[in-house]
Amino acid sequence: MQDYSLEIVTLKHSQLISKIISISFRNWTLLVFALLVLSSCSTKKNTFTRRAYHNLTAHYNGWWNGNESLKDGFIKLEKSLSDDYTKNLYVFNYGNKTQVAPLLSDMDRAIEKGSLTALRHSMWFKNREHCNWIDDSYLLIGKANFLKQEYTSARQSFNFVISRYYYNKTKADAQLWLAKTFIESGNFQKAETLLDELSLLLVEEQTPFVQKNLDLVYADLFLKSKQAEKAKPYLESALGLPINRKTMARVSYILAQLYQKEEQPGIASSYYQKVIKLNTDYRMAFNAKINLAFLYTHNSKDGLDLRKHLVKMLKDSKNKNYLDQIYYAIADIDLKDKDSLSAIRNLRNAVKSSTENKTQKAMASLKVADLLFNLEHYLLANNYYDTTLQQLPSNYDNYDQISKETVIFKKLSKQLSIVQQQDSLLALGQLPEKILNDLADSLINIVRESEDQQRDEEFAKQQSIAMGNQMRNTLGGAGMQRGSGQWYFYNPQAKSMGYTQFIAKWGNRALVDNWRLSNKQAANTNDFETTEDESQNENIKDSLSNGSKTDPRSRNYYLKNIPRTETQIENAKLQIADALYQTAFIYMEDLKQDEKALIVFEDFANRMKDHPKQLQVYFQLYMLYDENTQAEQKNKYKNLIISQFPDTDYAKLVQDPTYYFEMEKKQNYFSDQYKRTYQAFEKGQYLLSLYYANQALDKTNNHPLKANFLYIKAISLAQTSVMDSLYTSLESLVKQYPNAAIALQAKNILSQRGKTIENLETRANENDTISNELLNEALAFYISKPNDKHFVLVFLDAEKINVNAIQVRIQDFNKKQAPNLSLTTYPFKDQKQVISIGDFKTQQEAMRYFKAFASDSYVFPNLLRNDSKTFVISAENYSRFNNDQNIEKYLLFFNEKYMH
Repeated sequence: MQDYSLEIVTLKHSQLISKIISISFRNWTLLVFALLVLSSCSTKKNTFTRRAYHNLTAHYNGWWNGNESLKDGFIKLEKSLSDDYTKNLYVFNYGNKTQVAPLLSDMDRAIEKGSLTALRHSMWFKNREHCNWIDDSYLLIGKANFLKQEYTSARQSFNFVISRYYYNKTKADAQLWLAKTFIESGNFQKAETLLDELSLLLVEEQTPFVQKNLDLVYADLFLKSKQAEKAKPYLESALGLPINRKTMARVSYILAQLYQKEEQPGIASSYYQKVIKLNTDYRMAFNAKINLAFLYTHNSKDGLDLRKHLVKMLKDSKNKNYLDQIYYAIADIDLKDKDSLSAIRNLRNAVKSSTENKTQKAMASLKVADLLFNLEHYLLANNYYDTTLQQLPSNYDNYDQISKETVIFKKLSKQLSIVQQQDSLLALGQLPEKILNDLADSLINIVRESEDQQRDEEFAKQQSIAMGNQMRNTLGGAGMQRGSGQWYFYNPQAKSMGYTQFIAKWGNRALVDNWRLSNKQAANTNDFETTEDESQNENIKDSLSNGSKTDPRSRNYYLKNIPRTETQIENAKLQIADALYQTAFIYMEDLKQDEKALIVFEDFANRMKDHPKQLQVYFQLYMLYDENTQAEQKNKYKNLIISQFPDTDYAKLVQDPTYYFEMEKKQNYFSDQYKRTYQAFEKGQYLLSLYYANQALDKTNNHPLKANFLYIKAISLAQTSVMDSLYTSLESLVKQYPNAAIALQAKNILSQRGKTIENLETRANENDTISNELLNEALAFYISKPNDKHFVLVFLDAEKINVNAIQVRIQDFNKKQAPNLSLTTYPFKDQKQVISIGDFKTQQEAMRYFKAFASDSYVFPNLLRNDSKTFVISAENYSRFNNDQNIEKYLLFFNEKYMH
């Protein structure tokens, strides 16, 4: 038998050796591969293996992940964006800081990946980058910063790519992104320079990104720099490029907007139709349909079809958030068809249905307000002007101009509505009481019919709910539960059904005895059950006979504001007068419509007699009438001013047109003379300063600077003559100008020199006696009416104080304290100017304003305090004061009745 044991052992040994050799070889292979990989990680040598490794890793590890984050962030940005279709769209919309917030984390990750890729895989040898994805990584960093709206960082990244990688095509991409960065940051000139450089490149030198986007970026530049006409050729050229459907629709929409603005409806319509056909975005397609309606012209054949289409859109549930735009478009068709009433109805529906789009609501409110104003529905117009101001976004185009005009028309409509309302009330006041009661009863019946209709609708609604609950309970086996022995008050479904049925039939009733009765007092006193209809009839009679002034089912509710007594009629006329006065000045000063202002002033003059503002109205009419074409009317009011108000500055002015020029000359004379006098005094030229002072004091005009001239004269006399001359001049100063600022210094000098002012006390006592007599005269002449309308009057010396500057300060003060107050400036006697502030409803309201006004250091500086008079006056006393024109006399009355 052959011995195979050794052979077997030998075979196993050889197999074992081969296995060992095989394992050792694999390990060495892995080891060598690992060494090769580790050696390839280094970027210090430019070898094939290292280039291959870093290109592969940079592309699929760093740059790819960063680019995916960039794409994810851009998708989030598109979802958060919402275009405002009331404005012209831009080619690119990158949102605002709020809208980019959701994508910040994605952009930060993209920047991180791009930075790590550039740091770990860059192979820069001989002024060239040998890893192909490093320039793309820096470009990725720039894009991420751009989308974050970190434009400075983005600009640095793009500039780095342009300067470092000038030798490859990435430079062109970076230039285009840099141009986009300049556009978004408002540096349009630099952006255009970069785009011009790119446009000079040959087609083969341009990257696919540049080829597809150069025209689009050009168009975006011109749109955002307000050069829309230059944008059109680039937009039209872009439509021939291989751009996606979404971009194509946006470009078409922008072109349609531009041609619509240029009033080329045919071209605009074709582009809007293209947007609708592409239908890439519902809102864009919807607005394209709406804008097609705005292209409609009167009497065009498609008008009826267009209106039907818009009405059909109102019924589409997808348009529930866009009803305001549809109503607005229908109103535009109405206006072109000259149907103002239908336009107003649709515009009001647009305002009512607007829930999200504030701009659209503001536009509809403004348009309906203008229409209502033109139809003389001033009160309603005022409300819509108010809505416009509340809803119009501050970033809206021409916001300042629109808001300014809206404020003006709001004020105007408010004043005209007062005239309209009070005229109507006065007319109603002339009707017999029976007719007024009948009118009130008819309005009450309308209210009751409306309430009955609402109650019937509510009953039907509740009945429908109850029937629905009953059916659900029946199907749900509620009856089986009752049959099983469960008490129905323990069954929530049965209780709910019963409660609903009770409410549907009886309404909300208190849990009390006799809950079926609505008039329990009648049931208790008459010992029989009164039906609900009988009780209701009793309530009707009660409401008609007496009733509350706040109950719309009462006559008093409708008749309470109708003036019947003489006092009420007079108050209504005063309201009309004030409103007409304000209206005329709004036309004249704010709207620069002198013809309308003249009509309103004439209306005032014809209606009102012996009104406090009558003189000012006559003067405005005199100024508004043209001397050449309307000489008769101009002379009429000139004669009225002279005959009725002979001692006023107005009378002097209409007789001598150079009156105010002379006043200005006098003012300049005293200012210049005082400057010469003071300069001579400072130089020690006392005789010359004395000479100048005497010259000014010899003038008959009563100027505030005369006190200062007297003071310099006194000091100059002390230097050139005996001291007694000083004391005499100072006494004269204190006597003539006791309230002047320099008088206090004069008193101090008299006191310190031993010459006190005790010798003036006798004269002061005499003045007190005169003041008491004047006070008694004032109390007899003026009357106190705390609940009457009041004004605040400021009297300024026009020769010393810049009246216009003070008026501006008062206007600034009023904007913060009482923006609805009006200011009127007019001349008074002795070169004074009056600023009238009003009107205030009561004395208390006027005094509250007066105290805040007088204590404000900005509006009421020391100069104004010393050289002016300010007081509060009622409307009736205003008229008496204009006739008397004694400021000191009224001040005594004011201090006695208002300041105590």
